[in-house]
Amino acid sequence: MKGIRVKVRAICGPTESEEKVRRAIRNLLHAVAEPAFTVHNLSGIFGEPLRVIEADVADGPAEQAAKHLIESLPSEYVSERIESSGSVETIHLRLNKQLAYLGIIQPAETDAIKVEITSRK
Repeated sequence: MKGIRVKVRAICGPTESEEKVRRAIRNLLHAVAEPAFTVHNLSGIFGEPLRVIEADVADGPAEQAAKHLIESLPSEYVSERIESSGSVETIHLRLNKQLAYLGIIQPAETDAIKVEITSRK
């Protein structure tokens, strides 16, 4: 893979600790250095405050993160989530937020951290 980029996005609900969600993201990225986080403040259905926390890494850190994620998940799960378009290949993952906080990488469908691994062929 070359030209790798890893984007991570998680919703931080009103009862969740933003720092814990950031730690879950750092654990998934297998980050040696602190990734740059972007926080979007939104309102939920009933006006409750929600934050969307994002991190975007490229180059060496992205390659390290992608390798760590792909090696930690069942190959069938990863291969079912590959999308190719021209010279770009994207892997879409949804991972358990609570387990990521503990350093465990496991697929999840609800309350998940969304990960996109993009590479150029």
